[in-house]
Amino acid sequence: MKYYAILALALLTLLSACAGSRQKLSPVGNINLKDADVYYQQKNVDKAFDSYQKVLQDNPDHAKALRRVADIYLYRGEENPDKDIEYNKKAYEAYTRAINVMETFPNLKEDELIEIRDMKKRKLGAWTKIFISADKQLSLGNTMQAIEGFEIAAALDKSDIRPLVKLKDIYEKDLKDEVKAEELLLKLYETKPKELVLLQEIGAFYFNKKDFAKSLGFFLQAKELSPLDINIMMNISFCYFELEKMPEALAITKEILAIESRNIDALTNAKIISMNAEDDQAAIDYTKTLLDIRPDDTDFLHICNLLNKTKNFPELITYAEMWYRYDETSREAVQYIILGANQTKNKTMEIRYIDILKKM
Repeated sequence: MKYYAILALALLTLLSACAGSRQKLSPVGNINLKDADVYYQQKNVDKAFDSYQKVLQDNPDHAKALRRVADIYLYRGEENPDKDIEYNKKAYEAYTRAINVMETFPNLKEDELIEIRDMKKRKLGAWTKIFISADKQLSLGNTMQAIEGFEIAAALDKSDIRPLVKLKDIYEKDLKDEVKAEELLLKLYETKPKELVLLQEIGAFYFNKKDFAKSLGFFLQAKELSPLDINIMMNISFCYFELEKMPEALAITKEILAIESRNIDALTNAKIISMNAEDDQAAIDYTKTLLDIRPDDTDFLHICNLLNKTKNFPELITYAEMWYRYDETSREAVQYIILGANQTKNKTMEIRYIDILKKM
């Protein structure tokens, strides 16, 4: 909104009565302050700015002058979109100085507390505009401008991890600089070692690099913060699997199934882990549950292989026929039915499906 930063003139009286009365100026400084206030009321931004700067030369910590300078920088950022990051940075810094000065005043009054709260809102607004502007530059393909904006946002507010996450993504995905991306992630981790989203982000980063041991470490930390998060538990299971720690992989997968007994991803994981561990019965049980939830060619193939391996031919026929009903073009399904029929001496079934196979 145009003139947003300089239209709230009601605050002028407030500052004059509060911060202004608490801080002394030289006679020349007082004249400059009065001139600045007049120009500000007249919306003569440039002259007001110059006069407030003269006040700050007389007293660099003058809260009212700092506040007005910040307001004008905020306004200039709105008026000059091509320089909005520069002006909003200056506004943020001036608001910070003004707030810090006012918070040192003894026995703050209600109107002064209101003034501080208002400046904090504007300070946050200035930071948000820097972040949004950097994000816009990124979407436009202006990578270096985006990096500059996110670096400024990160330096101004070290408590907010979003700019560094954005920078990590740029270096990892756009610039293909994994070393810099890792450096940023670890810098973030030092700042926010208990940030759940960050721990998952770092875990995913190392997983993509196939450094599964490091990835596992960060996902385990994330699980401590969110013990029942299915996605975190699945990632832990994947890491254990890649590290060939099958008992641990199965144990965490069973934890997932204790929470969501029909979780397809967890059941699939459990089936594959059991197959790798050559625990055929467990693999059969998990595959049966999967097929009970939804039919799938891969699961039909796996269960038929497993039932043949364990010589459970009656069940082999049952699931092979289910597979054939699901997919009447599957030669493998018919071949398994023929095998099961042969092994159970069911000549009629064997002849019928041999006939079907010949026509396929």
